[in-house]
Formats: sequence, C-alpha cells, structure tokens
Amino acid sequence: MASRQVVEASNSKPTKKNLVLDSALSKEKKFVLSKKEKQSMKETKRKNLSSKRGKESTFWKNIKEITPNIFWTRIETYGTPGIPDLLGVCLSPKLKRNVSFWCELKIAKGNQLNLSPFQISWNIKRYSLCKDNFILAKIPDTRQVCLWSGEFVRELVTNYTEVEPLFILDQPYTHVLESEIIKVLVHVP
Repeated sequence: MASRQVVEASNSKPTKKNLVLDSALSKEKKFVLSKKEKQSMKETKRKNLSSKRGKESTFWKNIKEITPNIFWTRIETYGTPGIPDLLGVCLSPKLKRNVSFWCELKIAKGNQLNLSPFQISWNIKRYSLCKDNFILAKIPDTRQVCLWSGEFVRELVTNYTEVEPLFILDQPYTHVLESEIIKVLVHVP
C-alpha cells in the first residue's frame, strides 16, 4: 500500500512539473510571439518611412547632381523641427556674389504638400526676416518641378495649384533647374 502511495505521489509530481513547464513554455511562446509582432510593426513603420524618404532622397540626389554651381548642405535634424532640408549657396558669376538660401523639398500628393506646423511656422518667420526661403516640389502626376516662395507655405498645404509658383519645369529639367534657381536668386535682396 505504501508503495502504491509512492507511485501515485511520483506520478502526480511530473504532472505538476508538466504544468509548470507548459506554463513556462506558453510564457516563452507569448514572449516570442509578442516580440515578433513588435518586430513586424517596426518593419512596417520602416517601410512606410523609407518609401516616403526614398522618393524625397531620390529627388535630393537628382537636384544635387544637376546643380553643380550650387553648394548644398543637406540638413536632417530632429532637434530643431521645421528647418528646411537644404541650405544652398549659389556660386554663380551672374550674381556677382555668393547667395545663400533655404530650400524645403517635397513630393506632392494630390494637390497638397505635406508640411508640418513647425515647417510652416519656420518658413513664415524666415520669409518675414530674410525672404530667402523656398519650397521646391516634385509633382509626380504631371512630372513637373515647381518652386514657391516661403511666404506661401500655408497655402501650399491646402492646395498648391491655387498658388502661382516662381517657376514650373517639365521633365527632363536637368539642364534648366540651376539656371531657373539662379534667375530667382538674382531678385533676392
């Protein structure tokens, strides 16, 4: 009888161990699954950001290549929101001096340019002080590039088609973009 109790007791212990192991495994599985879910969410965010960035970064690379007389500094900062993407210094003999200016790059979606409240505020303030800031947008639907003065930043957010740009260039704009920017800069005080 005692041996029977020992056998039953020994049989019941593995069951408890199995339950403990099962619960530990389920915790482990839950952890692994939640980790995978978080990872896939991060990857989805990265893909969304990279697709947004990818178009703008390609636009930036094109601009840099086709404007050899403009010294560009690309600015990527999270510490000071609102600062435009590019600081340009034009080194053209037509200007008789070097002219610096700010340029925000955008890819249009529909009839709107996606500008943050910080970008709007920065452009309005800068324009009131210096009048040397611009919005350069690529319009995928029409395959055009447009440049607007920073004073119209509010209007560009709602409907850029209602604002007269400083220039509109059809693709391919490789040989004319720099000269058009220089024409605009000639009139900057």
